[in-house]
Amino acid sequence: MPAKVAVIGSGISGIAAAHKLVENNCVVTIFDQGKNPGGRLGLRSLRNIPYVNRPVDVGAAYFTISDPIFESKVNNWTELGLVHEWTDTFHVFDDYEITTTTGPMRYATKNGLRSLAIHELSELTKKGVTVLQERKIEKVSVSTNNVKVDNEKFDAVVLAMPGIQAARIIENDELAYELNKQNWAAALSAWFVIDADCPKFDAMFVNNHEVVSLIVNDGKRRGDNAPVINVLTTHEYAQPRLENFTSYVTEVVDHALEIWNIKSEVVEKGITRWSIAQPSPSSRPEMPQHMAIVGDAYSEKPRIESAWLDGVAVLNQLGSLN
Repeated sequence: MPAKVAVIGSGISGIAAAHKLVENNCVVTIFDQGKNPGGRLGLRSLRNIPYVNRPVDVGAAYFTISDPIFESKVNNWTELGLVHEWTDTFHVFDDYEITTTTGPMRYATKNGLRSLAIHELSELTKKGVTVLQERKIEKVSVSTNNVKVDNEKFDAVVLAMPGIQAARIIENDELAYELNKQNWAAALSAWFVIDADCPKFDAMFVNNHEVVSLIVNDGKRRGDNAPVINVLTTHEYAQPRLENFTSYVTEVVDHALEIWNIKSEVVEKGITRWSIAQPSPSSRPEMPQHMAIVGDAYSEKPRIESAWLDGVAVLNQLGSLN
């Protein structure tokens, strides 16, 4: 009989794990408590003419490639028209001086990074995977021969979520204690539309600033040159403001306007919060038999690529399925 496996989390690492499990002839069910898939691939839609329903990335800003396994997946996305090369050059704002820095090519999407998760889940569904969004899991327990996800038995479970979230549902106090050691930075992510042409910058790292850490020209990132800008704050600014985050949209936007010297009118703006935005590199705790945990937190460089690769490597933790 094929192994029955639950994957909890429909972000990048959970999707990659599900693909690998299906390749291993497992029967897979993906659970996710969110209304939309993708985890930290956050997306919002604009409300006003002429950009009604235009997507704006408000979570992960882009991705890069350094590994051939992930490069193969990105090549597939590119052939399907889902992703495109964006830029290898960002500006840097540091103590009111602006310079440039060149690094790896950054990749972006026309319809938002979440569109990659939607596409991959559609492909998994065609392969027989059951995907259950808005399905919050309350508890996961392990016995000698199987695991229970709430009250349903599985041969194995993959926790594709931040460790501090997994700790809330695992009925294992010692493991929960270890997972709660993970450190995650918070962030506020604002977006706004200006009554002017698209600004000249692709994106800008902001150093030594009390509020802003990154400003992204979403029009250049998306490729439509719409005058839409995304701003990510520092952890230090975001953390004490998470509860009443909507009160700070104007302050965050005003700082971005000042840094980019934009004098045009703001015609639409919004803000969201990420209490769990970016992990510090973590050691993966020893997991019980029949249980794995995946995510970019277990990489020296947490990012979209490392989340995918950790999911692909899921069978290294589930020896009983090999």
